[in-house]
Amino acid sequence: MKQKTKKLLQLSFSLGFLATTALVATSCNQPKTVTPKPTNPMQPGNGSETTPGTGETMQPGNGSGTGTTTSDNTEAKNQLKVLIDSKDTKLAMYDDYSMIKSKLANAYVTAKIVNDKTDATKDELTNAKTTLETAIATAASSKDKFDKDNAPLVALFKTLKDKVANKDSILSTLTEDNYIKTYITGLYTEATNIITAGLQPATALVANNLETLSNNIETSTSNLDMKKNTLDEYSNYKKILVDSGTFKGDTLYNKTSPDNQSIVAFSSDFDNSNMNYQWRTARRLIHKEDKAKSLEVTSVGWIYNLNSMMGDDKKAASYDLDFNYYSGSSAKLYFPYKAAKTEQASDVQNKLSLKYKLNNKEAVAVNLDMAKVDGIAVAKIDLTDLNFGKNTISFTTDADKAAPMIGNFYITNADKDSNVVYNDIFGNEYATDNLNKITVNLVKGYGLANKGIGVMDNGNDASTDFSKLTGKLNDQGENKDYYLLGYLGLSNPVNSEHSANEKYYTFYVNAPKAGVYDISGIYNSGSNVGLTFWVDTFNNNMNNSLAKFKNLMFGRWEEKKLNVFDSNKKFDNMTPTSLNLKAGLNKIIVSGLTGNQQAPNLVNVTFTLHEQNPSANTEMANH
Repeated sequence: MKQKTKKLLQLSFSLGFLATTALVATSCNQPKTVTPKPTNPMQPGNGSETTPGTGETMQPGNGSGTGTTTSDNTEAKNQLKVLIDSKDTKLAMYDDYSMIKSKLANAYVTAKIVNDKTDATKDELTNAKTTLETAIATAASSKDKFDKDNAPLVALFKTLKDKVANKDSILSTLTEDNYIKTYITGLYTEATNIITAGLQPATALVANNLETLSNNIETSTSNLDMKKNTLDEYSNYKKILVDSGTFKGDTLYNKTSPDNQSIVAFSSDFDNSNMNYQWRTARRLIHKEDKAKSLEVTSVGWIYNLNSMMGDDKKAASYDLDFNYYSGSSAKLYFPYKAAKTEQASDVQNKLSLKYKLNNKEAVAVNLDMAKVDGIAVAKIDLTDLNFGKNTISFTTDADKAAPMIGNFYITNADKDSNVVYNDIFGNEYATDNLNKITVNLVKGYGLANKGIGVMDNGNDASTDFSKLTGKLNDQGENKDYYLLGYLGLSNPVNSEHSANEKYYTFYVNAPKAGVYDISGIYNSGSNVGLTFWVDTFNNNMNNSLAKFKNLMFGRWEEKKLNVFDSNKKFDNMTPTSLNLKAGLNKIIVSGLTGNQQAPNLVNVTFTLHEQNPSANTEMANH
């Protein structure tokens, strides 16, 4: 009985434990009652999407609330986006500051990466914004510091930038393709490249270089009409006359040839050290003509002396030639020259010296091997590295030597035919309807008289000269002014044979082709006289090197008449009235028909090609 009772008690205990356990489990699964908080009127409820009081989005199966956009994130993202949207404006402020711009651009890239993240946290967005703001501020302060530390450079850069901005309006005025346009375009290209690279290029800018470039643009683009006109002056050549006012330093002599001296260069020795002369320069002036008019008619002139005065307080003498040039970096310089004395011509290396210095270059010796007393040579010098604009050539001579006599200066473009210069130097004028017909205008061209000074006849000056005559040609038309070469021929002492004692004149004709040229010209004579012409040397009797004319008389001297001579005035059937000339410059000497006769006054001499030589080299040489 006791055993049965014991088993019943155990069963009853077990059932009671199970019931209690089941009750506890059931209680844990009952709904929990939550007391709601009052709603904040400034933060309206968001329904079932968020946990009240936390603002976190409730996602099914994810109660963590991370990796998503919240209202706080949206604000931070918007603020960062506004900052990023200012990128183009901000970066444009540093177009001239490549290093600063590069760093700021990188900061914008980094900020945008954060902004584009879909799972960016508030802290990431805030930090990105702060970092970008710092980069923007740093860029501004870096620019300010650069500008302050490099104020002169920045100012020059801005000036250059302003000039580049005006480029198109300047270039639009240069409609012709010439060196002015090429040069200015090159300057603008150089400046544009500098502006494009900015103030912080790989190779640091040099303030002096910017200033030079800016000044070059300024000077090259100012007075463009004047520059165009100057460029046009070189379409043939620029002629610069001998001018006594362009000497520098202390010259040994300071006189100019007297106004009554019309012949200022001689084919015989001339001692300029004589107290009666000591010329520094000489100009051809025409007797019986107003001085101003005379200088208009002829520009023949010479530099006679370049030596310096001696003394410790004396400055070395020079003749400075200033000219503006806008036709490129190279040109050619021409000038006639000759020796004044035989001793100079016979020992050029030890007696003569002439050096020229172009701008800041070293002085260069001029080759004077062709210097003669009885002839005129023409120097031709290549000029290189010319400035765009003003250039200076300084001529000097060695202290223990003398300079040759130097005539007017001619500057041409590097590719210009030399013959246009030779024609002007020697007064050669081509007929418009016949390019094989050349007239030598004697008063305009350089020439030499063997007795052009100090010749007296019964107390009167009988030296060869140029004078004005107002009269009619062949008794036709109105009176005109003519300029005569007079006092030729008539040896002293008188001798019927030609000799160095008679007066003769040397001039040059630039023949376009080699061949035989007929001679004609205009003369004035009241006596029955004649003319003799020689090639190369006085009294040259070689075949085709001698021409003669006789019976050159037209009216009386006082009637002031002029006429033409040609082959109709030939001396005889055996003596030609033509000369055989080579292509290029030919030296011609003229005097009277015989040694005991004076020659007529000559206005000009014309050479017309009669028969061309059948040789290989018949075209005019480009000397």
